[in-house]
This record gives sequence, C-alpha cells and structure tokens, in this order.
Amino acid sequence: MTSLFPRAPAWILLGLLLTASTIQAEEAPQQPAPEQPAPEQPAPAQLAPKQPVSPLTSLYPLWENTAHLLSHQDMYLGTSNVEFGILDVAQLGTHPLSFIFRTPNIHGKVRLLSRERLAVAAHAELLVFLPGASEAFTSSNYISRLDTRDIVLTVIPVGATATYQLTPWLTLHGTTTVMGMFDDGPYRNRLVPGMTAVAEFMALQHHTFRAHAGEVGFWNHDFNLLGASYCFRYKWFEAQVGYFVRFMIEGRQGNPMLALGAYL
Repeated sequence: MTSLFPRAPAWILLGLLLTASTIQAEEAPQQPAPEQPAPEQPAPAQLAPKQPVSPLTSLYPLWENTAHLLSHQDMYLGTSNVEFGILDVAQLGTHPLSFIFRTPNIHGKVRLLSRERLAVAAHAELLVFLPGASEAFTSSNYISRLDTRDIVLTVIPVGATATYQLTPWLTLHGTTTVMGMFDDGPYRNRLVPGMTAVAEFMALQHHTFRAHAGEVGFWNHDFNLLGASYCFRYKWFEAQVGYFVRFMIEGRQGNPMLALGAYL
C-alpha cells in the first residue's frame, strides 16, 4: 500500500481498508473461519552445556595447616586423619574414612626449617575420586561439591606451612597451597593457588582457640574462608570442634566440624 499511494495520508488508507472489509462482511454469508495452524515459534537457541562447578573449592583441609611434625614412630589416630612420624623430619598420613567412600588418599609432610620459635614444613597430598565418590560423604575435613558419577578425578595439592610462636600464648600459622586437578572428563585441568592463616590462642593448659581466614583462587575468587575452632587436649586425648563459612560467588556455605583423636 505504501508503494501504490506514496503521498496518501495514513489515516485515509486505514479508513479505506476498514470500509472494504465491512462491505465484504455484509455481502458474503458468514462462514466459520478455518482453523489456522498456530504460527511456529522460533526454536530457542541451543544452550551451551553448563560447566561443572570446580571441585577445588571444597578440598582445602582446615585442621592440618601447621608446621608441627610428630616425633619418630609417634602416631596420631583420629576420626579425620591418621599420622605417623618418621625420623623426626617427616610425617605420613591419610584420611581413613575417605577409603570407605571410594576416595583413596595419602599425604605427607617434610620439615624444612626448625628454630626455637619458627618452623617451616612442605606438604603434599594425593586424592583419587573414583566413580560414585561424589554421592557419598567423603570426609569430615571437606564439603564435597564434586560430580564424579562417571569419571575418575585426581587432585594433588602441594604447599608449605610456616608456624611462628609470637608469645607463649599466641602462635601464628600461615599456609600457601597450589592444588592441581587432572581429569580426562568434564572438569578443566588447572592449578588453583590458596592461602590460609590461623591465629592460635592458648588458654590455660589444655584449651586452645583458633581463628581461621583464607582466600582460594585469588584472581578467580573461588572462595573466601572465615572460621573459628576450639581444641581440648589432655595427655593422649584430643577433641576439636569448629564452624567454617565459605563465601563463594553463588552464595555462602557453612561447615560445622568435629574431630576426635588420640596420640599413641
């Protein structure tokens, strides 16, 4: 219509159309309008497959971030971990409950420096999440955000911890960790750095209070960590309880913890 009457006002063209449609409706018998097929909706664009959430944000241990080592042939047997001292310079351990839930693991710690107030140790760990491990509660040390129903996932964290006794009642622990993930499945292989700091306050003889803070991922901002814990130790017995909160992009994640152990 615009090409046939380029100079006609729009309201005149609209009036002619309405008049013609009214006359045609009066002359022709009204017939039921045939059903018109619904116009086809444009198919939505295919969504890109959603990337799995990185499992590395859930695998930073909270209890064992000190540079202290057991003496030769001393053993710590606990619900969260088992440790064995070797030659006063190394320590070998594992998380026993994780084996029940299809997560074989082993970790070690080696003394690098030992002074009156300062100690430094290097540590490394190997965790293998077998298919189906994500459907079970892996350990009291971790909150699992893994999906390993059909894959095998290998995670190797390495790092170092420094422990400095500032006063007889205050000790500081600082840990740097780089955690690597190796998988042929959906997870992207990468290295994630992290850092945690712990202020340990000694109250009386058998009671210890700890304040925890940490950052994992740095520029990727995997999560920030804040927490507090209490430890009671008497002779060979030890009990720990704490509460930790991880602050992530998708929200907060609270994690209460409880661990019991014995020094043998």
